[in-house]
Amino acid sequence: MGRQLRRVVGLAVLAALTTAAVALAAGPKKGATYSGTIAHGKQPIVLKVAKNGKSVTVSVQVAPLYCEGGSGAERQLTKPVAIANDGSFSSSIVYEFVPTRKKTTRVEVRGKFSGKSVTGTVRSIFGLESLESARKLRKCDGSSSFGAKTR
Repeated sequence: MGRQLRRVVGLAVLAALTTAAVALAAGPKKGATYSGTIAHGKQPIVLKVAKNGKSVTVSVQVAPLYCEGGSGAERQLTKPVAIANDGSFSSSIVYEFVPTRKKTTRVEVRGKFSGKSVTGTVRSIFGLESLESARKLRKCDGSSSFGAKTR
């Protein structure tokens, strides 16, 4: 084999190995739980990756508020969402006021896994029960970054 041909083959092998390493680092760790905080209010966020690594369930106990006030007896409604080949995902959590069972708030979480860490944004949207409440609570809406890690 000529010198130039060996060089071309060597470069092709190196490119294939580099691409494989980047692809492995892009996705989440299968079956892992990632824990971290939302920048606004230092509120906890937990992301649980399925054992097959193809979906994630996101949990934020209370929707981040960007105004004065507090939250009542709410429960979180969330479902697993698919993780794309590049490690990205988009999830939505709805909060339901327990006594009336009305949906009050939505939190949209978008992020991207990179091996043992995940980063992204969290956006709160209040006032789902009516147009009037949405207008009144618009000042409480907002978004912030988050970061989480696993071992």
